[in-house]
Amino acid sequence: MDTSDGQVYRALVDDRAFDIALQDDQLVVDGEAKDYTFEVLREGYVSMIVEGTSVPVSVEPTGEDTLRVTIDGRRTEVQVKDERDLLVEEFGLGEDAVAGGEVRAPMPGLVLDVLVEVGDEVAADEGLLVLEAMKMENELKSPSGGVVQAIHAANGDAVDKDTLLVEIEAA
Repeated sequence: MDTSDGQVYRALVDDRAFDIALQDDQLVVDGEAKDYTFEVLREGYVSMIVEGTSVPVSVEPTGEDTLRVTIDGRRTEVQVKDERDLLVEEFGLGEDAVAGGEVRAPMPGLVLDVLVEVGDEVAADEGLLVLEAMKMENELKSPSGGVVQAIHAANGDAVDKDTLLVEIEAA
């Protein structure tokens, strides 16, 4: 999918995934472009016109990245991933990027900011350092609570994929 012109999303419905892009005045679903317009009628309710056909839509957030969507009277749960989420998943920046008390570079990049020092006590999911990769800033987080034992990178360091960056001893 050409992502250069607009917003890109992936909608997960049951066991199906739909790649969606909003480009110019077109809605592109799995590579098929359709003309669309939409108007917010009130909070959670949208009138969407796709290829000249009006489609009533209601949207209710049910979680951080999950929506309850009703289209033409049919309700379904939809998990939505934006372009950043998709890149994080593609390049391994998610939960699998950390193993035990080690945080490794999920892809080649540049260390922009080390947020902790040796001896700091950190909580699970606390930011440890900021890595720039693919023109995006990604905050790498602690896999668990503990004490920072070693830092193997400094601001400005270029690192390769799988480079050991931070070691944490579990609390």
